[in-house]
Amino acid sequence: MKHILVVDDNKTNLAVAKNELSKEYMVTPVTSGFQALQFLEKRTSDLILLDINMPEMDGRETMRRIRERKEWAKIPIIFLTADSTPETEAQCLSDGADDFIAKPFVPKVMLSRISRLIELSELRNGLEDRLIEKTKQLELVTLNSIMAIAHTLEAKDMYTSGHSKRVAQLSVTIAKRMGMSEEDINNLNFMALLHDIGKIGVPDMILNKPQPLSDEEFAVIKRHPVIGGEILQNITTITNVHLGALYHHERYDGTGYPMGLKGEEIPLEARIIAAADTYDAMASNRAYRQALSDERIMEEFEKCKGKQLDPQIAEMIIDMLKKGFFLMDDGGILWESY
Repeated sequence: MKHILVVDDNKTNLAVAKNELSKEYMVTPVTSGFQALQFLEKRTSDLILLDINMPEMDGRETMRRIRERKEWAKIPIIFLTADSTPETEAQCLSDGADDFIAKPFVPKVMLSRISRLIELSELRNGLEDRLIEKTKQLELVTLNSIMAIAHTLEAKDMYTSGHSKRVAQLSVTIAKRMGMSEEDINNLNFMALLHDIGKIGVPDMILNKPQPLSDEEFAVIKRHPVIGGEILQNITTITNVHLGALYHHERYDGTGYPMGLKGEEIPLEARIIAAADTYDAMASNRAYRQALSDERIMEEFEKCKGKQLDPQIAEMIIDMLKKGFFLMDDGGILWESY
């Protein structure tokens, strides 16, 4: 049976409503808005009959508090009022009620309106759930396509092949050591895998140039975080997946790009990815140099603490290197000897 919460400071009205509704519904009568909120903390309801005029907290304030809570916001609410004028009806609907019933109750009218509203609520919620599911499916297809493009982009350059996988693996390890939640770690993994997707908007001749870049060429390279952020910003299946792409070149001292954010203004996920990205750049062979030794990488991370990189994260990577951390080149698989 569906459940109805009836809120009215008049016990006679409560008794009448309970008597008429109990034949078809489970009914809980309460005498104040405070009691209604306390009840909803313990269990939900399929519909609320709510008196407008009550002492201490009236129906409008009670409804406002109910609508503020995400888990209660979709519960249909019918206002109860002794004033059945068109102005009152319009005001009830304007206040956010789904319907109103005039007192004294006419049983058939009350039952009909409640039945109709519950049916409409179930239909609406069902359609919303299906739309959300379809949207998620579409976004996952889009995300898979973007990741395929990202992998294709990396495969074009022998020096960056596997880079995003390694950055993701290291980012996840840092996040685990920092005690981040499983959900946040999963989101971070996708952010890191896609952090360089914006390079799809950079010409190959600049990306793969073995010589130092000119100022004009470097200006083109500096556009890739914004391009990546724009590509990913409408993906909602993975929370804030665009943050890694948009902010991974910000610097802790505020001299980075594209926004010039400083310190903790930079999202934590982007600070983690920036450190992992920096490590992999140093630990990998490049067209212009060989991979650096662990000792040299630790020296560079010491210099970068509080300047380019978050000092806590930089210190964590230094500690990991001291304990035997390394990344394999062939599949971005993380190995630790501790």
